Amino acid sequence: MVIHLNQITKIYYSGEIAVPALKNISLVVEPGEFIAVMGSSGSGKTTLMNIIGCLDKPTSGQYFLEEKNVTNLNRNELAHIRNKKIGFIFQNFNLLPLATALENVELPLYYAATRSPDGRGDGNDLPHQSGVSSGRQKRQRANELLNRLGLGHRLNHRPTQLSGGEQQRVAIARALVNQPPLVLADEPTGNLDSKTSHEIMTLFKQLNQDGITIILITHEKDIADYAKRLIYLKDGQVVV
Repeated sequence: MVIHLNQITKIYYSGEIAVPALKNISLVVEPGEFIAVMGSSGSGKTTLMNIIGCLDKPTSGQYFLEEKNVTNLNRNELAHIRNKKIGFIFQNFNLLPLATALENVELPLYYAATRSPDGRGDGNDLPHQSGVSSGRQKRQRANELLNRLGLGHRLNHRPTQLSGGEQQRVAIARALVNQPPLVLADEPTGNLDSKTSHEIMTLFKQLNQDGITIILITHEKDIADYAKRLIYLKDGQVVV
């Protein structure tokens, strides 16, 4: 399995008032699944994704990622896991505005090459594991991904010179460049028109068919319909 959540609870505090965001969530995600997470505002979707993405820790319960217990890892260890195991795609693209499409996609490869689990910055195992060690190899991998996603003619364009759909394709390439087993997408079509949204979701479907495990948050049922499995959250609990 890729993900095993065991009785995950997350509680935030407002002064002395406890506000539960997730309540005893148990979930298993197998390799190659394509899952859509839906729910109203405040249902716990973002909190769930933050925990799965190792951006936050649960108050109680256990989280296993590829059978490794990541529940109590420290901040540097979690950063290492994120860079090695998880690709992130966001509604607002989060591209570096002064970097080209190619440079944006290359960035995670350089980060992987300079960071180690203990935060000291040697990270010598990561380039070997991702199959990339030299600057030329990094550029080649980024180039190949962008070409695969139909952006071979836009490699040297900055985000402001790209359409919304092109920017999201750059963001997808950046998420995939370290070959993570898991991709998390938070409202990836939220800033796109209907036609472009469905082009992006068709791309997600193709990537999933290639074996990538995908979990996405969406408010739109027609977008969720691209997934193979729907999880619906209500008041911090799974109801579907």
